[in-house]
Amino acid sequence: MSYSKIILSDAYQRRLGEIEDFIWESSGKNILAMEAFLTSHDNILEFLKQNPTTPSPHPQTGDQSWPFSDGRYRLFFKFNGKDIELLDLIDNLMSNLKIYPNNVLPTYNEDE
Repeated sequence: MSYSKIILSDAYQRRLGEIEDFIWESSGKNILAMEAFLTSHDNILEFLKQNPTTPSPHPQTGDQSWPFSDGRYRLFFKFNGKDIELLDLIDNLMSNLKIYPNNVLPTYNEDE
């Protein structure tokens, strides 16, 4: 069963743009790194459309969240019974860069 609409909040759109910029810059403008993120993002959206009640709502905030890309990212949303509102997105590498300065994104080099 697929639900009618995914709604992107302004905050979600801003965070998505920030994460895309971070991936682009930190990967040396590697298109494969960006494509990998966008594919993972599309896959999690499809998963949530099919399973919006799988993650339990947080008891205090009422939002739900789901990790993707081996836990690197976490998407926060609310499901109102019909539509899914995307609230926030976290990139754990970006968020913890000061704590883990040696973490890097995998890059792919083409043989010339």
